[in-house]
Amino acid sequence: MVMQTVAQPVTANVISGAGVPKLWSPVISDAEAVASVELDTLLQSYLIKQADKLWGIFDSSGTAVITSGRVRAIDMRAGYMISDAPLENGAFMSYNKVKRPSEIMVEMLCDGTSVSYGNLSAISNLLSTAGITGASPELTARTSFTKALDAVVADLNLYHVTTPEQTYSNMNVVEYSMRRSVERGVTLLWADIRMQEVRLTASNQLTKTVKPSGEAKAFSGPVSTETATSAQAASISG
Repeated sequence: MVMQTVAQPVTANVISGAGVPKLWSPVISDAEAVASVELDTLLQSYLIKQADKLWGIFDSSGTAVITSGRVRAIDMRAGYMISDAPLENGAFMSYNKVKRPSEIMVEMLCDGTSVSYGNLSAISNLLSTAGITGASPELTARTSFTKALDAVVADLNLYHVTTPEQTYSNMNVVEYSMRRSVERGVTLLWADIRMQEVRLTASNQLTKTVKPSGEAKAFSGPVSTETATSAQAASISG
């Protein structure tokens, strides 16, 4: 899914208490402040869910292949190749323009975060850090992300890369690279997924029969007749 820019609420959700300064806000009550933050969370969740249908890598049934990452960028390359042949006196000729398989580079980010209602995700992370529960949701999401990449780069399945303007079909994952750095945060996985178009062509198959006379006819090109020469006619007539 693609990363969406969502406007933050105009108020800060700061709980009133002793020593907490009053912040200027057009919201009158604390209840309205909480409602504003929750509404922004719901809006962000809705936009991301809608982006899931427009951006990403999908299988033949329309199911997203990598669900724990967000699409950052998509680079598409398409082109044709013209064959050249050298001639005499330094000349050459060009012929047979053929389309090359398209290539797509999909950049995906995964830091393990997900949109949730309220602060349930933050509470789960605190419990996991304290050792009260198992692995945190962020660690589980990053693990799922790396396993999904290992699976798609090794299989032979054909996928669709979907954008709002166009869908690129019959793409197979041939390579991926992943990096993480302290500048971006060591928990942010930055993956470049390279995909290549697979050409699907029909193949001719001949049926095998017991008797040669029962072999199905196969068209191998046009055949033109010629008049036999006198020598050929004499050899036939004996």
